[in-house]
Amino acid sequence: MLHYGRGRPRGQRQSMAEVVNCWYLIGVSEKYGVKAHELLASFQDAWTHGKSVCDSITIQCRQKTVNDGVFLVTQGQKIITQLRLSDTMLRHMPNVNVESFQCDPPTSVQNTQSLEPIQIQIKDMGTQVKRVDLKAKVVEKSATRTVHSSYGDPLHLSIATISDGTGSIKLPLWNAQENMVSVGDTVEIENGRLRRYRGELQVSIGRHGKLKVI
Repeated sequence: MLHYGRGRPRGQRQSMAEVVNCWYLIGVSEKYGVKAHELLASFQDAWTHGKSVCDSITIQCRQKTVNDGVFLVTQGQKIITQLRLSDTMLRHMPNVNVESFQCDPPTSVQNTQSLEPIQIQIKDMGTQVKRVDLKAKVVEKSATRTVHSSYGDPLHLSIATISDGTGSIKLPLWNAQENMVSVGDTVEIENGRLRRYRGELQVSIGRHGKLKVI
């Protein structure tokens, strides 16, 4: 499906990841009504120039190394996805045989979600974004209360409200986190998880996130 031409064969895991990304982006092109080969070629253009536009879709290269790049894909103010692509894939994306992807995608593609944390303002956050990096000020903090886990263990919980000047969002503070943060502090969140709880958007630290006071 991906034509890399002659050369040393690539590892199976890396090739499968590239196939999954191509399949996913072709699905994006179908959903948003753009030509698949033009969308794929736009990533190489964004890799070179930092930004590219394909009809209503904008691709921005947010991070670039020698071997790969992180790309943010948006339509207007809506964030579609963010994903990391290797330099090898980027060089060959304009030559991908799109017709070979016309059969049903594998389950791994159907369940693909962007796990790369995105640096965006609070006003632009929505549930289409899964992970974020954020710097904001603590403007409110609730009293600590005790809740119990599904195993019956007692947990201490306080809900902070943080703002970056464009909007505000709730930040649950569990156990030791509660003592780290006070009203007026500026906090930096790395790899925070966005979700809705009782209809309200929250950013939580989770197992893979980090919270620090600046």
